[in-house]
Amino acid sequence: MSLPSLSVRRPVAVLMGLLALLLFGLWSLPRLDIDLLPRIDPPAISVITYYPGANARDVESNVTKVIEDRLSIVSNLDRITSISKDSLSVVTCTFKWGSDLGEAANDVREKLDIAKFYLPKDIENPLLFKFSSANFPILFLSVEATESYRALYQIVDKQIATVLKRIPGVGAVIIRGGLEREIRVEVDNDRLAAYGLSLDDLGRALERENLDMPAGEVKIGKRAVPVRVPGRFRSPRELAAVPVAVRQGRVVHLADVARVADDFKEKYEEIFTNGRTGILLMIQKQSGANTVNVVREIRRRLPEIERNLPADVKLGTIMDSAEDIENMVNNLKSSLYLGGLLVIVVTFVFLRRLRPSLVVALTIPFSMIVTFFAMYLFGFTLNLISIMSLTIAIGMVVDNAIVVLENITRHIEEGAPSPATAAVDGANEVGLAVSASTLTTIAVFLPLVFLGGIAGILFKQLGFLVTLTLLASLLVSLTLTPMAASKLLKPQAAYRGVLGALFRGSEAVLAGLERLYGAVLGWMLRHRVVTLVLAAAVLAGGFAAARHTGSEFMPQTDTGEIEVNAELPVDVRIEEATRVVERLMKIFYEEVPEVRALYALTGQSRQGIATAVGFEEGNHVVRIGAKLVDKADRQRSVTEIAEALRRRYREIPDIEKLSVRTVGAAQKIFFGGGAKPLVIEVLGNDWDRLRAAAGEILDRVKEVPGVRDAAWSLKPTKTEWLVEVDREKAGRLGLPLAALARDVRTAVFGTEYTQFRDAGDDYDITVRLRPEDRAGRSELEDLRLKTITGRMVRLKDVARIEEGEIPLQIDRKNQQRLISVSADVVGRSLGEVTADVEKILAGLDLPEGITVRFGGDVKEKADAFRDLLQLLALGMILVFMVMAAQFESLVIPFVIFFSVPFALTGAFLGLAATGTPLSLMSFIGIIMLVGIVVNNAIVLIDYAIQLRARGLELKEALLRAGRTRLRPVLMTTLTTAFGMLPMALSRQTGHEMWNPLGIAVIGGLLVSTLVTLGIVPVMGSLLMGRAKVRLGG
Repeated sequence: MSLPSLSVRRPVAVLMGLLALLLFGLWSLPRLDIDLLPRIDPPAISVITYYPGANARDVESNVTKVIEDRLSIVSNLDRITSISKDSLSVVTCTFKWGSDLGEAANDVREKLDIAKFYLPKDIENPLLFKFSSANFPILFLSVEATESYRALYQIVDKQIATVLKRIPGVGAVIIRGGLEREIRVEVDNDRLAAYGLSLDDLGRALERENLDMPAGEVKIGKRAVPVRVPGRFRSPRELAAVPVAVRQGRVVHLADVARVADDFKEKYEEIFTNGRTGILLMIQKQSGANTVNVVREIRRRLPEIERNLPADVKLGTIMDSAEDIENMVNNLKSSLYLGGLLVIVVTFVFLRRLRPSLVVALTIPFSMIVTFFAMYLFGFTLNLISIMSLTIAIGMVVDNAIVVLENITRHIEEGAPSPATAAVDGANEVGLAVSASTLTTIAVFLPLVFLGGIAGILFKQLGFLVTLTLLASLLVSLTLTPMAASKLLKPQAAYRGVLGALFRGSEAVLAGLERLYGAVLGWMLRHRVVTLVLAAAVLAGGFAAARHTGSEFMPQTDTGEIEVNAELPVDVRIEEATRVVERLMKIFYEEVPEVRALYALTGQSRQGIATAVGFEEGNHVVRIGAKLVDKADRQRSVTEIAEALRRRYREIPDIEKLSVRTVGAAQKIFFGGGAKPLVIEVLGNDWDRLRAAAGEILDRVKEVPGVRDAAWSLKPTKTEWLVEVDREKAGRLGLPLAALARDVRTAVFGTEYTQFRDAGDDYDITVRLRPEDRAGRSELEDLRLKTITGRMVRLKDVARIEEGEIPLQIDRKNQQRLISVSADVVGRSLGEVTADVEKILAGLDLPEGITVRFGGDVKEKADAFRDLLQLLALGMILVFMVMAAQFESLVIPFVIFFSVPFALTGAFLGLAATGTPLSLMSFIGIIMLVGIVVNNAIVLIDYAIQLRARGLELKEALLRAGRTRLRPVLMTTLTTAFGMLPMALSRQTGHEMWNPLGIAVIGGLLVSTLVTLGIVPVMGSLLMGRAKVRLGG
C-alpha cells in the first residue's frame, strides 16, 4: 500500500501521527538554546609562561625556543606560533579544524612536562590555555566608586566576582584595574650595609617567622590532643619586630633596616569605564555553555548583588554579547516569518482558490516544526545558520505539495469518480517524480554534512537541517496533501460576482502570459543559433560580473562595536600613557555622540592573558572599546564613525601606531579580538633581511587603495641596563653570581618571599629597596651585596652597568622569526585588496631565506573557498548521477544541466548589482542553486518526454511542455524567491550576515528560470532527437 493510499484510507491515524511529530517539535522549540553560530572552538592551545624580570630576548632563548622544540612534534599540528616579550612567553599550537582539543591538550601537556626540565628554575609554572570561543568575554561590566575606591578591588573580588563565579555556566571572571593590597618592606640600602645584611637575609627571616607549625600530639588518658604553633603574622605591624640578625650582642630587627607599609601594589594598568576611573569585569563562559542563558542569569542576579554593595559602588554594562545575539537572531526570525507569509500569498495568487491554497500552506508548519525536534535531539542551538536553513527551506517545502496538488486537481477536473480516488491516483502518478526531484536537491545539501575545515563547522548544521526539512516535506506531500485534498477539494463550480470577475481576470492574465511565452519559445526554437548567441552573451555578462565581484571571508556586521588601539613610544611611563587615554576618551565623546558605553585601558594585564587571546599589551599600548546605540537609532554606520575617529586621532603626535576598527561578532569568534583581516606573514632567521623585507612590503601595502591602519608587528627596541659582572673579581671576593642576580632583582623588581593572611585571603609580602635607593644608575651601582665571608661590597666593585638595546617583543612561527604586516580594509572588498597585494609581492625581489605568505582572513578564505569549490563539484556530479538514474540517459541530464551555469551567472549578476562581495554565505547560496534550479528543468523536460511517448514531434512536445509547465515552474520559483526575499532585503542589525545568501539565491533563481524556460528547450531540441529515455515519473 502506497503512502497516498494509506493516508486517504486511514486519515485519522495519519493525521495523529503527523500531529504527534508536530507536538514534539512545538515542545522542543522553547527548549532550544539561542546562540550566534554553531559551537565553534578555534583549535588552538597556548602555553603561557611568566618569567619575571627577563627581557624579550632572554625569554625567547631560554623559554620560548625550549617549549617550541618540544611542542613542534605534537600530532595534527597545523602551525606553531609564539610571542616573546618582557617577562612573558606565549607559545600557541594551532591544530587543524575539527581536531579533538581534549586529546591535543593531553599531548601538549606531556611534551610540556618534558620541556620543564630544560626551563629556568625561577619561572612560574607554565599555564596551559585551551583556546575556545568561550575565552572571549561574553559580558563586560563596569564597577565605579567614589569613597570606596581604595577598597574597590577587594569589594569586587569578594562581593561581585565570587558570586558571579557560582552562576552555572560562568567559566571565569577577570578583574581589570583597581588597587591590590600588598605588604611592602622598603629597605634602606645604607642601614642594610651598616649591619652587614643582604636583601635575601631579610626575605629569609620573614619566611622563617611566618608559619604555622604542627607539633604532633600529646596523649592524655584516652584522649589525644594535637599541638600546633600558630606563627603566622596577625598584623602587618608584627613584621617590624622580626629579628633578622645579631650584631655585637644586639638583636637587629626588621624595623632597624626597613619600613613596613600596608599599601597597594604598584599599578601596571589603568582602567576607565564610561570616562571615569574604575574596574572592568570581563566574564567568560564555560566551554559548551550557552551565551544567552548565562548572560540572562547574570542579568537576573545583578540587582541582588548591587543591593549588598556600598551605596557609592555602581554596576553598569559596557558590552553584552547576548544582546547582540538576541537582536540578530530575532531579526532573522522576522525574515523567516515574513518569508513564510509571502510563500502563502504567492501560492494563493497562482491557485486563486482558498482550499487548495490551505492544503499547500499546511505543508509549511508540518515540514518545518518537525525539524525543531531533530535539533533538540542532536543538541543544535537556534542560531543564524539554523534559522537561515529554515528560511532557505521555507520556499522549497511547498514545491512537492504544489506538484502533487496540481495533479490531484487535474484528476478531479477530468472527472475522477471521487476526490479520494483523485487524491490517491494523482499523488501516486507524481510520487516518483517528486521523490527524484527532492533527491536532486538533497544531493547538494547532504554533502555539507561531510564538509571539513571552518566551512564544515559552520555549514554542517545547514546541510543537515535543509535535508531533514526536505525529507519532511516529501513525507507531508505524500501523506497530508492527498489526505487533505480528499477532504477539502471538490469539482470547482464557476465563481460568480466579484470573485468570478477576479478569477476570470487573473486567469486571462496567466493565459496571456502562457500565450506570450509560447510565442517567444516558438521563435527561439525556430532561431536556435541566435538564441544560443544571446545565451552566450548572458554567460559572458555573468563571467564579467564574477570578475568584478569582490570577495571576503565573512561579512562584517554592524553591531555597533568599535575598538581603538594606539601605540606610544615604548619607554613611556604608565602615568603619561594614562594622560593619552584621557585625551583619546575626550575626543571619542566629542566625535561620537552615539556612544552608549565605553571602556579604556593601558598597561599589562595580570599573567598576560590578554596577550594569549591576541591583544597588544604594555604601558605603551592604549585600547578603547565602545558600544554604540542600536543601528536604528543612529544616522551613521559604524564604519563612518570609525573613519571620523581615525582622522582626529591621527592629529595626536604621541601616537606611533593607530588602529580604529569595527568589530564584527563572527570575526571575534574566528580570529580573536586583535586580528585584522589582511595579514601578510614575512618569515626568516636573518633578522636584518627579515626587517628590510617586511619594511618594504609595509611601505608598498600602505599605497594600496582601501587599506587602512597598515602596520607591522615589529616592535621598536627599548633601552635596557645590562649588569655586566666581572666574574674574576666576584670569585675572588666570594660573591656567587646567583646571589648577586637575586639581590639585584629584589632591589629593583622586588621579591615576594611570603604572604600575609587576613580574613582567609593571602596578600604578598614584597621585599624591595625603597624608591630613593633605586632612583637611578648611581643608586643601583651603590647596592650593597654580601659575600660568603660576610663582607659587604658595592655592586660597582664587581660589575659595571652598560646600556643596550633590546626588542620589546619577538614573534615566531614554525620556529622561524616572524614579522606580520597587517591592515584593515575599508571601501573595497578583501579579495580586491588581496589581488593588488599579490601583484606587489610578485614583483618583489626577496632576500635569500625570506618567505612571504598570507594569514588571517585571507588564508581562511582561501581554505574555505577551496573546500566549497570541491563541494560544488561534488554536488553537481551527484545531481547528474541522480538525474541519469531517473531518466536512464546521459543526454537528458546534460540538457537539464544547461540551467546551472546560468544560475551561477544570475548569482554573480545579483551580487555585482548590489555591490555585495562573494563570501562564505553567498558561496553557500551558489551551491544551493545547483540543487534548486535543476528541478524546474526536470519538470519541463520530464513532461516533454511524456508527450513524445504519446507520439508528438520533439519540437512540438517541447513547446507544449513549456506552455503547460509554465505555471508550476513560475510558482515554485517565486515561492522559493519570495521566501528568501525578506532575508535579501533586510536592513536590521546583522543583515550583513544573511543578505548575501538571499541575493545570490534570488539572482540565480530569476536568471536560471528564464534559461529553463528558453535555453533548456532549445538545447533539448538539439540533443534529445535520438536520446532513448525512460519516463521520469
